[in-house]
Amino acid sequence: MFVVLDGNRRVAALKLLENPSIADDIFDRGSAQKLRDMAGKFSHAPIEELTCVVFPTRENADIWIELIHRGQNQGAGLVEWDGQVAARYDARKGSKPVSLQILDFVRENAELTDETRKKIEAGTFPITNLERLVNTPYVRKKLGIEKKEGELSTAFPAAEVLKGLTRVVEDIGTKRITVSDIKRQDQRIDYVNKVGQEDLPIPETINDSARPLEDVNDVTPTKHTLIQRSSRSKPTTRSKLVPANCSLRIDQHRINGVYRELRNLRVVEYPNACAVMLRVFLELSLDHYLEFEVKWSEQQIENSFLSQKLSGAANYMKGKSILSENQLSPVYKAISGQTLLVASVKTMHGYVHNRHFSPIASELLITWDDLQPFIEKLWSN
Repeated sequence: MFVVLDGNRRVAALKLLENPSIADDIFDRGSAQKLRDMAGKFSHAPIEELTCVVFPTRENADIWIELIHRGQNQGAGLVEWDGQVAARYDARKGSKPVSLQILDFVRENAELTDETRKKIEAGTFPITNLERLVNTPYVRKKLGIEKKEGELSTAFPAAEVLKGLTRVVEDIGTKRITVSDIKRQDQRIDYVNKVGQEDLPIPETINDSARPLEDVNDVTPTKHTLIQRSSRSKPTTRSKLVPANCSLRIDQHRINGVYRELRNLRVVEYPNACAVMLRVFLELSLDHYLEFEVKWSEQQIENSFLSQKLSGAANYMKGKSILSENQLSPVYKAISGQTLLVASVKTMHGYVHNRHFSPIASELLITWDDLQPFIEKLWSN
């Protein structure tokens, strides 16, 4: 397994083309259809290999990444990062800037306007303006935050401190204030003094002790913190590998036990256990299906690799019109290994046998979602 340090948007684009369903909860209907249309064309001529450079450590790669993105550098560099992207890169190498601490807190807990949220997601939010503003002690005090050794904290309840921070992020994101408005310290003080009390923490709500801002996650949205957005829903996430809408009736005691354990495991906390159990569950389910439905002999099952079992079950379902070729596409991709995202047989083998192979929770979730229609048919009889 490798970590992509540069070119993440290109890799994300390829993942979306290979499996457009992962964007169903993010894109509107029109955009999702356009993506599916492009994915259909991509499936006929997929990109199966990428040119890349592999470095032994992140530190070795940093030299070249900085050379590319810190400006043109007399022809040596290519594209200069926006401030927010550069700040996130620097945060990986040390402490997170106070501006990023605020931006992440607000993005996670407040309803922002589309204009501001799009800038944050695109990495174009003018973060230097936010940094300039919150590095002013008077501004921090008015907003209810403290800074010690580069870390922000607050003694106010989450919903109270969120009000002012959301107002500031929105003012900067929508250009109600620009760099010319807050260049000098007196301008920054004047700005925060003009913020209405309804957008600042109520003094009487202060607690005895402060806690780090990044640990404040008990926000209950109020009329002060909610800023109207479009009707597009937020992407949904789940904590368990098996979604609640998947209910299998498994009459084999051992396999049902594995399935029930999988349903209860939190994939972010236990990715290794989920990965190994998923691999075991899939193969045991295939063995059962091949024996009782496809009528393979016990010897044939025992002497077949996982890829052969997947192929046998998939071909049987295709021949019996149980699932269409399109529905079986993730299975055939897993067999061939020609995939950037959905689990291949080699990946699932690595979950169990490769000590250097670390499963990733988000990809395990996608793997289950891709294989769920197939798994459901394994247990539909």
